[in-house]
Amino acid sequence: MMLVTARLRLTLVLAVAALTLLSATSLTAQDVLTNDSVISMKKAGLSDSLILAKIRSSATKFDTSTKGLVALKNAGLSDQIIEAMVSHSGTAAAPQPAAPATAAASPGGARQSIAYLTGGKAVDLVVATGSIEFSTGFFDSKSELVLRGRKAPYRITDKKPTFYSPWSANDAPLVRLKPGSDHDDRNLKISSGSYAPYGGGSIKYGVRSEDRVDLEPAEKDARGYYRLTPKEPLKPGEYGFVLTYGTSGTTGQVYDFGVD
Repeated sequence: MMLVTARLRLTLVLAVAALTLLSATSLTAQDVLTNDSVISMKKAGLSDSLILAKIRSSATKFDTSTKGLVALKNAGLSDQIIEAMVSHSGTAAAPQPAAPATAAASPGGARQSIAYLTGGKAVDLVVATGSIEFSTGFFDSKSELVLRGRKAPYRITDKKPTFYSPWSANDAPLVRLKPGSDHDDRNLKISSGSYAPYGGGSIKYGVRSEDRVDLEPAEKDARGYYRLTPKEPLKPGEYGFVLTYGTSGTTGQVYDFGVD
């Protein structure tokens, strides 16, 4: 009888251990995203915004080698998704507190990313790199910062959102982007000039005051972040924080989002 009881106990212990191992393995396989996982979501017809949200909230193990990136592009993934995969490669997503805890972990100050505060968590916006396009006429010229797509992949419904930024409103102003009328893009005028027929003229550089969104006054906190909130509710449309570093030009990098 004692022998039977001992065998029964051993069997139960082994069964529990096997179930624990199986559960842990299943969770790991489910939570860690790979290149194939993202390609499968794309083939299933999921939108870019849903795929980006899944990347941000999951642990990842992406192949971001040159060969891996080429394969992702050939599979039809957008540059925004590929950039997000590169940014999150090999990192596990962790719940963010009301203020980004990653700021304190950076020995050089705040983490170089802008985050949107939602539901008590800070969600990093994915930086998009725009191109500078020039056009000239007989007596005038202008240049625009252009982002691909008429709408940003990341969408919010909050009309008075709060963001955490390592840059001040002067170094990374919040602007409203204008959807292109003839092309699948969004743009922001960054210079304009006029020329007289016999010499002379003027040219202006930088983000125009009419494109800026006024923000509440903000001071840098102990962790190196500015808490940025619009003074007035945002209207539905396309927006972005444009990195200028306080100069009259732009780096071409925009932390973009849309308000529905």
